[in-house]
Amino acid sequence: MGMFNRLFRKVGARQATRELDMATAQSVVQDYRIFLETSAPLPGRVADERRLPHSKEHIKQAISVCISTIRDPGLNEHLKHGYLMLSAWQIGVGDKNLGVDFTQLDLESDPIELADQIQRESKVMRKWNPLIKAEQSILLTELKALGV
Repeated sequence: MGMFNRLFRKVGARQATRELDMATAQSVVQDYRIFLETSAPLPGRVADERRLPHSKEHIKQAISVCISTIRDPGLNEHLKHGYLMLSAWQIGVGDKNLGVDFTQLDLESDPIELADQIQRESKVMRKWNPLIKAEQSILLTELKALGV
């Protein structure tokens, strides 16, 4: 995710009054970027919010500061995606990511056993999918309010 690297250039003089806020926001976004590279749940899976490198609200605030301060459409697009990805972390999931991990399926196994495994691992997402979708809707509304 080298796309965030442009975010970390020196803050201009016209932004000097927000430099401390921006420096903190940059640090939080950098932590989140590194975390996403190594620990993001695969699509269709959910992870516990406690595993994020900062609170979800703190990450949202940091991304918001960056979006409103740095007027780079390409970078803002990446920040937007990072913002929306926050919905994949929910309270109370537990220590293991939940949902089907397609990277761990044994495609050589019996097709019926494979289908049963997928169905079992998918059932748990019935609880989480509505929460994720509801939060994505809220996050989209927040991004629109930021002008993204």
